[in-house]
Amino acid sequence: MEILICTDGSNSSIQSADLVSKLGFPAATRIVTLGVSESRNDVEKLTASMNLIDKKLGSTYLINRKIRYGNPIKEILAEAIEFSYGLVAVGGGGNQLGLLNPQLGSTTSKLARKLHTHFLIARNIPIQFGKILVCTGADAPASETMRLGGEWISKTVAQIGLLHVIPTSKEGAEIRNETKPPYDLLLERAGQQLRDTGVKNEIVPRIRQGLVVDEVLKELSEGGYELLVVGSHYQPGQDPWQGTLLDDVTDQLLNRSACSVLII
Repeated sequence: MEILICTDGSNSSIQSADLVSKLGFPAATRIVTLGVSESRNDVEKLTASMNLIDKKLGSTYLINRKIRYGNPIKEILAEAIEFSYGLVAVGGGGNQLGLLNPQLGSTTSKLARKLHTHFLIARNIPIQFGKILVCTGADAPASETMRLGGEWISKTVAQIGLLHVIPTSKEGAEIRNETKPPYDLLLERAGQQLRDTGVKNEIVPRIRQGLVVDEVLKELSEGGYELLVVGSHYQPGQDPWQGTLLDDVTDQLLNRSACSVLII
């Protein structure tokens, strides 16, 4: 697999490299550091940032460098389309999103929707991950989230919260009255899928009921999680309208979460 780490020379860009390092990808992983500048006068700043990224990643990975000039979003998309990256990582801390500065508009949405590959935005990286929240559903994209997300978080020592949100409805009330609700079975299956990828840490199933975005954000805040893993994007055989709804939910979570977010 090849990972694209993007930097505009800002300190926030270093967070993405820090997060990639903490997730412990295999030594054979190839990483390309992409410097994006709107002015050729930024080369020195980009080089300094790339040096810091190299230091953060250490000697574990095979690292290459590239510099592109122009609009950051357009250049990241162009690089991602031209080459087959398994993951695109961008740093963002607090209210400032680095390359994804809110002043550029809904750039997180544009990048997440148009990349059609796995996307990581790093915020508030802890020294060591203590809790990771993985969201699941009842469809094929959720299975992919368990498979790939589980593989990528399996090297951490974090407790894994496995969350399913039941939409508020009469159906949800009826399901809770059953002796073995289908949602419990769904979480059992999702937990086993995580185990199959190599996750050995404690997995804590969580069920909440209400609006999906609100409940996920409440769980993140109340549970003190440092990374959110969520699925998105259209999948083969999936209803296109369902894909649009998934992207809308993921877009809100990406922009409203205080922690890092991994979109599968």
